[in-house]
Amino acid sequence: MELVIGCLHSPFHNKPIWHGILNLIKDLPIKGVTLIGDILDLNSLSFHDRGKIPLLINGLPLQLLTEYKSTDIFDELDTVTRGVKKRFLYGNHEDRYLRTAQHPDSFKIIAESPEEYFRLRERGYEVKTQWKEDYFLLGDHLQAFHGELLGVNPAKRQLDKLKHSCIFAHSHRAGTHHDGAMVAYNIGWLGDRYSPVFNYAGRLTKRNWVDGFGLVTIDDNGDFYANPITCHNNTFYYAGVKYGG
Repeated sequence: MELVIGCLHSPFHNKPIWHGILNLIKDLPIKGVTLIGDILDLNSLSFHDRGKIPLLINGLPLQLLTEYKSTDIFDELDTVTRGVKKRFLYGNHEDRYLRTAQHPDSFKIIAESPEEYFRLRERGYEVKTQWKEDYFLLGDHLQAFHGELLGVNPAKRQLDKLKHSCIFAHSHRAGTHHDGAMVAYNIGWLGDRYSPVFNYAGRLTKRNWVDGFGLVTIDDNGDFYANPITCHNNTFYYAGVKYGG
């Protein structure tokens, strides 16, 4: 069974659901963890927030190194994923690092790239950094990637464009669209919608955001069986067991 997570936006993530996911991993025969982008927020490198009064995190001005030091998710995953295949794909938020590095005032970068700072390859992650082009193949038929489409029904739009079964995030929405044997899963997000870093979105936009992630079983033939998990009130259920809250 594969766990697929996107749009966690750490350290501004939904911690009750995240801790529920860590407990879920302990209860299931998880063989792989695929992180499909925007796992880190990198708000300190946001061009949208440039020039604004910096946010505080743990009482300190929000800078890249402060943001990194406030992120414990990789250590927490390590405690429950020993021997598990792990993958990390950049999203548009991790790509903020690469975009900022090319900007004239790139002196704002005071730490290594995400994969370097968190030693992801040393932790056993396969890392891909081209968020619009890269994907991981789960089994023989399911592409896992960050996504770049928005709108009312990103799953349909993505499947119409890609013509291949896929699982993705990016839009913060959740939905599934089938076209014959092909299917697209938009699995939601796992950020803390009440964090000030998401105040760029109004309440009418946020009400369409869905907390969620994905579980994918790959059989011996390489076929996939996906189970999108949606969460409500910081809680989700799997196999009759309540997690989070």
